[in-house]
Amino acid sequence: MSQCHTPTIYDYKTVSEQKSFLRKRAKDALKEYCADSSLMEQTADSVLTSVTNSLEYKEASLIVGFMPMNDEVNIIPLLERALKDGKKVAVPRMSVSSNDMEFYYIEDLTSSFTCDNKYKIKEPSPDCKILKAEEIPLDALVLIPGLVFNLEGARLGRGKGYYDKYLSRLSDVGQRKLCGVCFTICVTKAVPMEENDIRVNFLLNEYGFIPLKK
Repeated sequence: MSQCHTPTIYDYKTVSEQKSFLRKRAKDALKEYCADSSLMEQTADSVLTSVTNSLEYKEASLIVGFMPMNDEVNIIPLLERALKDGKKVAVPRMSVSSNDMEFYYIEDLTSSFTCDNKYKIKEPSPDCKILKAEEIPLDALVLIPGLVFNLEGARLGRGKGYYDKYLSRLSDVGQRKLCGVCFTICVTKAVPMEENDIRVNFLLNEYGFIPLKK
């Protein structure tokens, strides 16, 4: 590649190389983007409004969410609103010894939590009630973080496989409301997919809550 050439995914032959390229590009872009605290607050407000106005949210009895990292969309106001609206809310707790996780119900965004884990992500206390995968209803809105998405629902996570493993446990996964959460700068055209990768069917970013192509 010449010095004036801007690399793209098509410069890499293997799926592994393509994923590594996309992850690095997204992380580099997010460093500057997420340093703007005003922009982050605006995004959180926009996300809250667009989701709570959607039919998918209004019909959901359960919001399956996550505790955002510093370079992820802040959905905490959305989780707080869901609790206030009388919906059940669950967030993940990671296994110490493997790349597995389980979701636990939370009652609030303070006392339900323990110290941060090795990834510096807040987790629900093990004293919280576990939400078994087979108990997640079809009306649940499942919010899924990711580094890169496209408009066909392809997702690229951080490479540890937590979500791909967990989502594979859900029955009728094709009928579920799976919503990828990211900033618009992390939406791209081409995202490599492998056999076990699961697509989302909604995308949530600062511009709205968007149904995706099948």
